[in-house]
Amino acid sequence: MNIKTIRFGALLTLYNGIYAIIYGVLMLIFGKIIIAEYFRKNPIPWSLFTVNFQYPAKLYYSLILSHGFLLISLGIFIIYLSYFILKRKDKLAWAVLFSSGVISWASLFIIHVIIGSLIITVLSFIGWVSFIIGMIIPIKYYIRKEYPGFL
Repeated sequence: MNIKTIRFGALLTLYNGIYAIIYGVLMLIFGKIIIAEYFRKNPIPWSLFTVNFQYPAKLYYSLILSHGFLLISLGIFIIYLSYFILKRKDKLAWAVLFSSGVISWASLFIIHVIIGSLIITVLSFIGWVSFIIGMIIPIKYYIRKEYPGFL
């Protein structure tokens, strides 16, 4: 396998980490707008809900904030491991990044599909697909890579 394709896959996941950080910051900045968009399908609008049910409204907003911070920490994690893979081409780092990234992005996507927010679902789908592509490009190299045995 060509080293350029391995490097391209690691760079794609590195950019995916940057995307996750930007996505998380946008969740923090536009949290109230996102919640209002979630509440469009409900019979009670968000503005009326916050007046009548103040404590549950704070809980909803804190969930959006925790979602944003989760995305920022996921992005930092992806960037760190992708940079490590770029420098060392380590199989264990690739396996950890693959399993944690696939689970994280897929769960975010599934949650947003269940909630029904089209904009956030599309953003999560873009993150998930770009991560999968970045991980699948060098998969042959990491599956075939063997370490010397210890005797």
